[in-house]
Amino acid sequence: MRVLFLFFVFFSLKATAQFGFERIDTINVIKNTILQKYPWAGGIDYGQFSNIDLNTDGVQDLFIFDRTCHKVLTFIQNGAAGVIDYEYAPEYENLFPEMTNWALLADFDCDGDKDLFTYTIGGVRVYKNTGNSTTGLQFVMEESILKTNIYGNEVFMYVSSIDIPAIVDIDNDGDLDILAFGVGGSSVEYQRNMSIETYGVCDSLEFVTGNICWGLFKESSSTNSILLNEPCPGQVGTPYIAVHGDQNQDRHAGSTVLALDMNANGVMDLVLGDISYNSLTLLMNSGTAPNQNSAMISQDNAFPSNTTSVNQPVFPAGYHVDVNNDGKRDLVVSPASTIGSENEKSVMYYSNSGADNAPVLNYEQNDFLQANMIDFGSGSYPVFFDHNGDGLKDIIVSIQGKYDSSSGNQTSKMAYYENTGTLSTPEYTFISDDYQNISQLGISTGLNFYPTFGDLDGDGDEDMILGEYSGYNYLFFNTGGSGNNAIFNTYTILEESDGTLIIDGVYPIPQLVDIDRDGDMDLILGKRNGKLNFYKNIGTSTTYEFKLYSNFLGEVNVTETGFVEGRAVPVFIDIDNEYHLIVGSKEGDLYYYNDIENNLELSFNLVSVHIDNINIGSQSAPAIASISNDNKLVMLLGNKRGGLGLYKSAIISDVSLQEMRLNFSIYPNPSNGNFIIKSDMSHLNSEIKVTDFYGKLIFKDKIMSNQKEINLSSLSSGIYLVTLTQKGISTTKKIIFE
Repeated sequence: MRVLFLFFVFFSLKATAQFGFERIDTINVIKNTILQKYPWAGGIDYGQFSNIDLNTDGVQDLFIFDRTCHKVLTFIQNGAAGVIDYEYAPEYENLFPEMTNWALLADFDCDGDKDLFTYTIGGVRVYKNTGNSTTGLQFVMEESILKTNIYGNEVFMYVSSIDIPAIVDIDNDGDLDILAFGVGGSSVEYQRNMSIETYGVCDSLEFVTGNICWGLFKESSSTNSILLNEPCPGQVGTPYIAVHGDQNQDRHAGSTVLALDMNANGVMDLVLGDISYNSLTLLMNSGTAPNQNSAMISQDNAFPSNTTSVNQPVFPAGYHVDVNNDGKRDLVVSPASTIGSENEKSVMYYSNSGADNAPVLNYEQNDFLQANMIDFGSGSYPVFFDHNGDGLKDIIVSIQGKYDSSSGNQTSKMAYYENTGTLSTPEYTFISDDYQNISQLGISTGLNFYPTFGDLDGDGDEDMILGEYSGYNYLFFNTGGSGNNAIFNTYTILEESDGTLIIDGVYPIPQLVDIDRDGDMDLILGKRNGKLNFYKNIGTSTTYEFKLYSNFLGEVNVTETGFVEGRAVPVFIDIDNEYHLIVGSKEGDLYYYNDIENNLELSFNLVSVHIDNINIGSQSAPAIASISNDNKLVMLLGNKRGGLGLYKSAIISDVSLQEMRLNFSIYPNPSNGNFIIKSDMSHLNSEIKVTDFYGKLIFKDKIMSNQKEINLSSLSSGIYLVTLTQKGISTTKKIIFE
């Protein structure tokens, strides 16, 4: 029998409209005197490239899947034939389903629309593109996991999460086949699609394993060379069927496969990348027709050797896409490894001056698309700060991990963009990628810097506290003087008033703010565990003295249930003398809290865990300020890919003050844990969440009808919270389980 413990609590059921942030690209950015075309695209680290007609205008656009945080980027091609003229078009990104590890687009059903092949645990998942010019892009799952028939047995088709497969018509019969390295193997397996042979049309995905050592080669176990004309034990008499033998078990840590016809003979050649090497290898096929079990006859380990060869630190992958809209596919190369590889200039582009099926590749650049965006590697954490005292907010971007080619390691720096515009028209110009030469001061490990600025000595200029990976915080007094360029050239380790070091775990994210409104700057630390520390300034506006007041301020916690790391990045915003809090998180969601004023010892009110449905990638890092005279807030949003997103709010007087409410009821209440949510039909597709009273997520789903039954009868008696969220508006009600 359950025993119900009742206790009295004060709980706000107020539902609050959110900030109305919308993505914009209207603030110009200049780097090296060049106006960047899409500075606010958010960066590219390890992109996987495919063509797709996003807007059904008959022109092939670009789809990019970035392995760094499993993020889709979409670019519209506006150029004439032979002209590169891309426009960043994020409105298409959310039309794709969730993906992980790798994603490639190819038309399996011959309807002219690119379908989606992506990794799933154990193999390959396929989504069919069912969209058209009226409905736009739409994807429905065609196969949850592909299967293949090998020697009479149906098994899951294996493609590693690390690898990149080739999805192309190998046998030239009109349907799509797949080439990929096998389980633990050093040879390529040929998965032959039998749709044409079985049904006479290419609308199905029915595979047989045609060969387990396609091309009769093996990767060397010790070098980047390929062993040609290798025997294939178990090969049977037909030209394309083999059984598994032990020849395929020597080595396989990670490989990328690109199949293309290099000499117009109708037989696919291969371009391979390896996880341990920096180059691509071209294998030429000796065959004169498909399905002859032909061997690879030659190799080029510095592909393409007629021009600047591919050279990326580890694990390059090639993609055969039409970049310049001339109807001939070019070559784009980007690392497939998220560790130890180039992440700032990581997209090599080779134009094709030959034919589509006999390409002549010409090296063009190593920062394709990246050259036109803010992108400094991996992990970008922006902060607004008026460096030169001109009254305009400049931008400091903390770069968490920039690949250093001399050492092979990642380094951290801070970039500086000066606001060279006006109060009505902000504009940013890149000045330096090592602000104040901070990286050269020998600060601890020199990794994961994060600055905050505020006047701690009452001299009219803003000083800097710098958080650093090891957990220490460093104080730099600004000796530049009010109205002048800031000067930060000496530092001390930040301590509490009693001499205790201010340190609590790694990755500290400091913010200076007068949270208690007593006239001096307090210190808030975002922590790796997703919580906030509050260090109260018990000194004065001219002589700071910090003392730990709370290690769980407002009971803020942005760590998802089941995880131990949240990486809280807090930003307090003062609107009409009322503080609001937005917190970035490791998973990319933006948490919004209010009910902060005179409430520092109690829980802040969690309004939303995805403010305005914004998520541009993991490790979200917001910076928010009013930078112009339009009475709106601007939000910069950093992420793990190393770039920035740009958003503008509604008019400040309207932000987060209008009370709105979603209409739904819960019955029975009290309940035994089995209850019904009844809502208006207008709330279809809204999200329903149930949490315990301390915010732990218990249940999450979508409302697909006006009535939803939920069974949580296994939970203990107590008070739980039910939250309905739709279009940035949330309403929370409590329910009692008896």
